[in-house]
Amino acid sequence: MNEKKEKIIKASIQLFAKKGFSSTTIQEIADECGISKGAFYLHFKSKEQLFNHAFEYYIDTSMQGMENVRKEYQHLPPREIFQKQIAKQFQHFAENKDFIILILSENIIPENQQIKKYSKTVKKQLNDEMQISILTTYGQHIEPYITDLSVMMQGMIQSYVQVLLLQDEIHLSFDELSAFILDRFDDLVQGLLHSNPLPILSQNIWEDEAPNASSIQEELRLLKHEHMLSDDTIVSIEVIEEELAKDEPRKPVIQGMLSNLKTSENPAVLRVAEQLKLLLQ
Repeated sequence: MNEKKEKIIKASIQLFAKKGFSSTTIQEIADECGISKGAFYLHFKSKEQLFNHAFEYYIDTSMQGMENVRKEYQHLPPREIFQKQIAKQFQHFAENKDFIILILSENIIPENQQIKKYSKTVKKQLNDEMQISILTTYGQHIEPYITDLSVMMQGMIQSYVQVLLLQDEIHLSFDELSAFILDRFDDLVQGLLHSNPLPILSQNIWEDEAPNASSIQEELRLLKHEHMLSDDTIVSIEVIEEELAKDEPRKPVIQGMLSNLKTSENPAVLRVAEQLKLLLQ
């Protein structure tokens, strides 16, 4: 992502959080960034498209923060890394509190198909990251309960986030809070190992459904509608759409266009490219 585009996204997050999505104008966003309205449209086709990118940017920075903690503190024991990752999540929520409240209060996700699809992808990524932290902290013998434990940990974090969002007078140390949560999580793990119940959730519940031509066609349609794409990318998408609409799509043609999509720097394009790759297998 180029510096100018990131500046627009950051400014929009602040303005959306302060004034609300509907009340914020493109001109106000442009003024905040010190650019013309015309320059805004060089990066985003609409305010709605900008919001989609802002939402993805917020989530991506949260996920990147957890990954950065793992890399920065790789010399520490896994449990300490896990605790720091939990604290990092609370810090990120706190820094973006108003934006989160905006998303929740305006009920944006259920009505926005692009964000809804992206949220599902991110949910799996977060679960994968959580499972890695749990397994490295507690060992492979906890694996039968890994999905249940991941859901429990995410539930604990989300519950405290709700408290932080709604109770302005409460000020918590994120290090102390993460340590407290992880201590309670130790109790959960030991309780499961002691009583040895059958797991409630299977380990494959977050696996994506196998992509099909119809679902990918819808993804491609949304790509063209929601994202500013290069002419070459649009041409490649349209060729793929034509092939997928046929009774017998020509795989070599789709593979050729797929190689073009893989050179894109747009995360949404790359996600669809991965789905196409699975479809062709």
